[in-house]
Amino acid sequence: MSDSTEILKAVKDIPFQKIRDSPTVKYYTDWKIYESLLELEYPQDYSWDVDAVKFDPDIILFYDRAEIVRDRVSIKVLTNDFKSESNIYRETDRYSNRMIAYHKLRNKYILKLVLDGGEQDYTIVSPSPTGYLPNHIIIDVEGGSPTTLNLVDLGTLQGLKTLFMEVNVGSNAKLDINYLFIHGDETAVYNDFIMYVDESAELNLKFLGFGGLMTHLRSEVELIGRESRGYTYGSLIARDGTKTDVITNVTHHGDESDSQLSVRGGVLNNGYLVHRGSARILNKSHEASTAVKSYLTIFGSNGKAYSIPMLEVDTGIVAGASHSTSVSRLDEYRIFYLKKMGLSETEIVDMLLRAYVEYSGVAEVFDVDWRSLIK
Repeated sequence: MSDSTEILKAVKDIPFQKIRDSPTVKYYTDWKIYESLLELEYPQDYSWDVDAVKFDPDIILFYDRAEIVRDRVSIKVLTNDFKSESNIYRETDRYSNRMIAYHKLRNKYILKLVLDGGEQDYTIVSPSPTGYLPNHIIIDVEGGSPTTLNLVDLGTLQGLKTLFMEVNVGSNAKLDINYLFIHGDETAVYNDFIMYVDESAELNLKFLGFGGLMTHLRSEVELIGRESRGYTYGSLIARDGTKTDVITNVTHHGDESDSQLSVRGGVLNNGYLVHRGSARILNKSHEASTAVKSYLTIFGSNGKAYSIPMLEVDTGIVAGASHSTSVSRLDEYRIFYLKKMGLSETEIVDMLLRAYVEYSGVAEVFDVDWRSLIK
C-alpha cells in the first residue's frame, strides 16, 4: 500500500468542512476538487519565476527542506515533535477537517522563524509545484521595532498545495504581513493561518490574491492581550474559470482590543469569489471595537460572488461593532453614466479593477503587474 493510499484511508471519515465554519449550511468551497488530487506524489519540479512580480527571497520552501537564500534571520527547522511547537498539531479538536488532517499527515517539516523586532523585512516564497506541496511556518515576533514579513504563494503548475502559518506577536511588538498569492487554473490550494496578538501588540495582515482551480484561505486572528490590535485588509481578483473562497475571522479576548476586517474584490467573466468575514467579541473582552466590511463587484454576466459579514458580541460593554457588505454588478447603466464623463468602457473596467487590486497595498510592495496576471 502506498503512502498516499494509507493517508486517504486514515482521513476518509473526517469531513472536509464543519457546518459551523460557515454562516450558512452551504459549502462555498468545491471540496470535490481537493478530493480528486489527494493521491498526488510529492513534487519533483518547482517554479518561482513570475515576470509580473518582483521579489528577493530570503527563504524558499520545498516539500522536504527550506532553502536559505539570504542568511538574515534566525531559523529552526523542525522535523519531528511538532506538538511541542505548533498549536495546530496540539489542538486536534479545533482543527479537525480532512484537509488539515491530510496536511498534518503528509507534512515533512515546520520552518520556525524568531524575529527580534528589528526594522527589517523578510521574504518567504512557497513555489509552484508539480504534485503535492505541504508548507508549514511558525513565526514568533518579539517586542521592539516594527517587522515586516513578505509571503509569496505561487501555484501556476499542475498540483495541490497546503500552506499553514502560525504567528505569535509578543507584547508591544508590531508585525506587518504582506501576503501575495497567485494560483493558476491547474492548482488547488488550501491555506490556514492562525495569528495570536498579545498585550499592546499590533498585527497588520494585508493580502492580494488571484485564485486558482480552487483556492481556500482561512485566516484567524486571536486578540489575546489588553489593547491588542489586529487589522486585515484584502484585495481579491477572481479571474475567468477560477474559484476563490476566503474566510477572515477575528476573536477579541482582551480588554480595549481593536480590529478591522476589510476586503474588496472583483470577479471577471466566469470567475467565482466568496468572502466570509466574522468578528467575535467575547464576554471577557470589555470596551473592544471591531468593523467588518466586504465589497465585491462582478464584471460581466456570468461571474458569481458572495459576501457574508458577521458579528457576534457576547458582552454589553463595547466601544463599537459594525459590519457592511455589497455585491454589485457592473451593469450597463453604470457604464453609460461613466461614459458620459468621458471614459471608454476599457478605461472604466481598468479603473475599477485597479482600485480593487491596489486597495490592500500589497501590489505596490511587490510591484505587481496585475494587468498581465489578469490576461
